[in-house]
Amino acid sequence: MRSAPAPAEEPSRPRSPGLQGELRASWRLLAGVLGLLLATVTCSTAYLQFGLGPQLSRVQSTVSELRCLQVAMTDREGSLRTWAATGDAAPLAQQRAAAARVEDCGRSLVAGASGVPDGSLVTMLVQSALWGRVWSAADAPAAATPTTAQLRPLLADDSTAFERYRQAQDTAIKQALASRDSLLRRQDLLVRGTGAVVASLVMGVLVVDLRRRRRLERLVDEPVQGLVTTMDRVLRGELGVQPPELDVPELARLGEGIGALARRLEREQAQGMLREESALRHGSRLQVVLGVARATAGSPSPHQVAQTVAAAAIELGRVSAVVWLEEREGEAFVPVLPESSTAPVPEGAPPGPVQRAAVEARSVRQGDRASFPLVVAGRVVGVLDVLDEAWDDEDSAQVDSVLEALARFAAVALQSARLHAQTLEQARGDALTGLRNRHSLDAELPVEFTRSRRYDRPLSVALLDVDHFKRVNDTAGHAVGDAWLRLVGGIVLDGLRTSDSAYRYGGEELVVVLPETDLDAAVLVAERLREAVAACAGPKAYPTVTVSIGVATVNHAMAGYEDVLAAADAALYAAKRSGRNRVVHSGEVVEALPV
Repeated sequence: MRSAPAPAEEPSRPRSPGLQGELRASWRLLAGVLGLLLATVTCSTAYLQFGLGPQLSRVQSTVSELRCLQVAMTDREGSLRTWAATGDAAPLAQQRAAAARVEDCGRSLVAGASGVPDGSLVTMLVQSALWGRVWSAADAPAAATPTTAQLRPLLADDSTAFERYRQAQDTAIKQALASRDSLLRRQDLLVRGTGAVVASLVMGVLVVDLRRRRRLERLVDEPVQGLVTTMDRVLRGELGVQPPELDVPELARLGEGIGALARRLEREQAQGMLREESALRHGSRLQVVLGVARATAGSPSPHQVAQTVAAAAIELGRVSAVVWLEEREGEAFVPVLPESSTAPVPEGAPPGPVQRAAVEARSVRQGDRASFPLVVAGRVVGVLDVLDEAWDDEDSAQVDSVLEALARFAAVALQSARLHAQTLEQARGDALTGLRNRHSLDAELPVEFTRSRRYDRPLSVALLDVDHFKRVNDTAGHAVGDAWLRLVGGIVLDGLRTSDSAYRYGGEELVVVLPETDLDAAVLVAERLREAVAACAGPKAYPTVTVSIGVATVNHAMAGYEDVLAAADAALYAAKRSGRNRVVHSGEVVEALPV
C-alpha cells in the first residue's frame, strides 16, 4: 500500500537578525561611509597641501622672479641707452642698481628652477638665463668706457643678444604662466572632484539612511504598535489575547513575555475567583454559625439548641444531621432531629462513629459519615452526627472545619441552655412543692388568657386551698404542714395533663391552669384532684387533709387574666363557706348571688 505523499512544508519566513544586528549593520555601513569620506577628504587635502600647493607656489615664485628679472634688464638697457644718447652720467647709477637686481633675480631664478615640475619651463628658464648672461657679459665693458661714442657700437652689436634674451625671457614667462594655469586647473579639478565624491557619499548616506529607516519602521514601529495594542487589550481585561507573530527576535521574545504574562494573569484571576467564591461560601457558612448563635442566645432549652444545631448542619450542605444529646450527666445519649425533619428518630444505641467521638473527644470520619463531639470543660455533652454527599475534597474539608466550629459553639450553647434552664427553673419553681411559683403564674397566665380570647378557645382555672391548714401547723407543726404541701403538690402534678400547669399561689393555695378545657371538664379535673387528696395518707401526726377547689372559665365579660383568677377565688370561698372539701365553679357562685 502506497503511503500518501507528505505535505509540502510551508516556506519559513526569513528571520530578522534582530535589533542589535540591524543596529550593528547600520553602524558598520555608517562607519564605512564616514571612513571613505574621511579618507577622500584627507587624501585630497594632503595632495593639495603637499603636492599641488608647493608646485603652484614655486611656479608663482618663478613667474615673479622672471618679471622682476625682465624689469631689471629693461631698466639696465634703458639706462645704458640714455647715457649713450645724452652723455649724461646720471643714468649710470640706475644702470648699476639694475645690474645688481639682475644678479639677485638671476640667482633666485636659478636656485628655484630646480623645484619647478615642468621640464619645458626649466629649459626656457635656462635659455633665458644664458642669454641674459650673454647680454650682461657683452654689456660689462660699458662701465669702463669713458665716452658715449665708444658705447654706441657696443649697444648696436649687443642688440641682437638683447633681443634674443628678451625673446627667451618672454617665452619663459609664457611657459611659467601656462604651467601656473595648468596647476590651477588641476587644483580646481581636485577640489571639484573631492566635492563630487563627498556629495555622492552624503547622498549615498541619505539614501541608505532612508532605506534603513524604512526597514526599521517595518521591523520596529509596526511590531511595537502591535505590542502596544496587545498590552492595551490586556489592560482592558482581555487576558486570552494572543500576541502578534514578529520577525524581530527581541520583539518576539517581548511578545511571548506579554502572552505568558496575560496567561499567568488569567490563571491568577481564575484562582482569585475560585478563592473569592470559596471565601464567600466560607463566609456564608460562618453566617449560618452566627445565625445559630443568635437563635440560641439565651435559650433555656437544650433540646431546642440541639434542633437548631442539627438544622444548621443541614443548611451547611449535609444530607442529614442528628445531635446525640446527653440530657443529664452520666446518662445515655438521646437523638435530637431538626424540627422540620420528617426522618424517623433513630432507635437504640448511637452508631459506632458517634460512640468513638464521645469516648475519644475528637472528630471521627467514616466514609460519608462524620461525627463531631460537643466538648465543654473536657466533658462530651453531645455529638453532632452528619451524613454528607460526594463533595470536592477542598470544599468538604472547609465544611468540616465549619462544622467543628459549630460543634464547639453548640457545646457552649448547650451548657449555657442547661444552666439557663436550671436557673430559670429555680426562679420559676417553688422549692417546697416542686410546682411553679407565683411569678411564673403572673408571666404565663396572661399569655394563655390572650391566646384563649384571640382564638376563642376555652381556658379554665382551678384554685385549691388546703382545709384548716393553720390547724395542721398549730397541731402537728410546720414540718408536717410542709410535708402535706409537698404531698398535695405531687398529687396535683400527677393528676394533670402535659399541657396543664400547676402553681403555688401563696401559702397553702395552689392554682391549676387548664388550656383547651371548658367549665364542665375543669370541674371533673378538680373533683378528681379533690378525691385524690382526700384518699392520700399523710404523716402519722396528721394523716389526712382535704382541699376546697374553686373553678372558673374565661368568658367574654372578662377583661384580663385577673378576672378569671378572681372568679376562681370567689368560687373557692364559696366552697369553704359551704363546708369545705368540695368543688364549686363560678357559675354556681353567680347563681347563689342575691337578686
